[in-house]
Amino acid sequence: MYVLLELELWSFGYNMDKAWVWLPRASLEYVQGATDFVSLSTRRLGNPAEMFCPCDQCRNVCYQLRDTIVEHLVINGMDHKYKRSSCWTKHGDIRNDSSENVPISETEAYELLRTAFFCGEGNPQSANDSGGECKGSDTIEETAFRKKLKDAETPLYLECRNYTKISAIMALYRIKVKSGMSENYFDQLMTIVHDMLPEDNVLPNSTEEIKKFLKIFGFGYDIIHTCKNDCILYRKQYESMESRPRCCTSRWEMDKHSGEEKKGIPAKVLRYFPIKDRFRRMFRSKKMSEDLRWHSSNASEDGTMRHPVDSLTWAQVNDSWPEFAGEPRNLRLGLSTDGMNPFSTQNTKYSTWPVLLVSYNMSPTKCMKDENIMLTMLIPGPTAPSNNIDVYLAPLIDDLKHFDYPGLGTLAGCKVKGKQACNVCGKDTPSRWLQFSRKYVYMGYRKRLRPGHPYRRRKAWFDNTIEEDTSNRIQTGAEIFDILSEFRNDFGRPFDKEMKRKRSELCEEELASEEEYEEDSDQWR
Repeated sequence: MYVLLELELWSFGYNMDKAWVWLPRASLEYVQGATDFVSLSTRRLGNPAEMFCPCDQCRNVCYQLRDTIVEHLVINGMDHKYKRSSCWTKHGDIRNDSSENVPISETEAYELLRTAFFCGEGNPQSANDSGGECKGSDTIEETAFRKKLKDAETPLYLECRNYTKISAIMALYRIKVKSGMSENYFDQLMTIVHDMLPEDNVLPNSTEEIKKFLKIFGFGYDIIHTCKNDCILYRKQYESMESRPRCCTSRWEMDKHSGEEKKGIPAKVLRYFPIKDRFRRMFRSKKMSEDLRWHSSNASEDGTMRHPVDSLTWAQVNDSWPEFAGEPRNLRLGLSTDGMNPFSTQNTKYSTWPVLLVSYNMSPTKCMKDENIMLTMLIPGPTAPSNNIDVYLAPLIDDLKHFDYPGLGTLAGCKVKGKQACNVCGKDTPSRWLQFSRKYVYMGYRKRLRPGHPYRRRKAWFDNTIEEDTSNRIQTGAEIFDILSEFRNDFGRPFDKEMKRKRSELCEEELASEEEYEEDSDQWR
């Protein structure tokens, strides 16, 4: 009786355990956690017949029976916003009001920026311990940043205890991003809020001022003008040009009625999010630098592959480059891209291509989380870049000079559709053209089964043939490079129905540009 009473008092006095929500939904631990959560919430709320369902579909809007809530949590998972909340107030958690009296220097925004840019004061660490670059004395860069951070720590107005300049900006800007508010309306909102606050407030009153402020902390992006035909990026030697010599297409937007150039308004823009500072900030966080070394000591012991670290390719990289493998802080990166329609209206034909970067150094439960996937660039539409994606990847390649990473599909110039869709089989891809469906199908997957496997002789189950071939050998990077060494690519879209010109007809400038891309190809070996 005493133990039961103590348990009930504990359940009402403290917030419930939330670790189970991050487990796989198919696991018994997750199901048990969901069941215990519903039982505890029911007791806290006074045993109601129904209560708010926090699943990803109901989102604490609909009332459901207790058994239904457990079922929804297993099938749909918990609402992402509610899952990340530190206090589940809809289900009996008690909000701790003492957090309102926390000093400004201990707010979440302050600690986030402090951790991201340099080691915290009073807790010095060496680079060898944390994996970062922190040293005993401040660099010029860190001294300058401390001055900027001191300005960010300024209270929103005199005697304000709840918000600093940066926490207020981040809170308001988060609303703008999540709601999709236009800059015009956001400027009006900022002006009104600025006027509502006391006269000594330090809140910016325009979107432009907020962007300049956030860029100080590395939260901005670079705008790079591009050729409308995907020929070049207006950077480096092309930065001052008004048009591309090859296609003679203007750099600027053209007026639809008069046909005149709109000076200062680019026809096409690439948004690039630099990665160098982001990598550096990752290693300056003690916790994240530990996560980035996870792969070096957590390989599978039973042969089960639950992470790329358990794959044959990972082992081959370690054998080929032992110096690279010997340093656990070296990053293993995966690059991915695909087209998407950024508009809610699906009948609008527009394709934007985000390029994402993933670090496989982290554990399986962390490397694929939203916050650990880097958006490196947004390639503009309205059509897919196709083979010209190499032009857009140039800024990212420049920043990845010291990294060697595998790329497939469009990113590596390898076909992933059509007759030779397999990047391993190449010209030996077992493809078959369906005359009436007008598409290729691939029926040769049985050749990867072990010799003597019963499926190899099951004709009726597959394509009415017996499979006797063996799987193709994976080509090395050097072999692939030799095959492609004679290949030449002329970037840009066709214009005025021009015929493809011979290499001898290309101007010296275009040949120089082509050679520049060839020099970068060594990293793809």
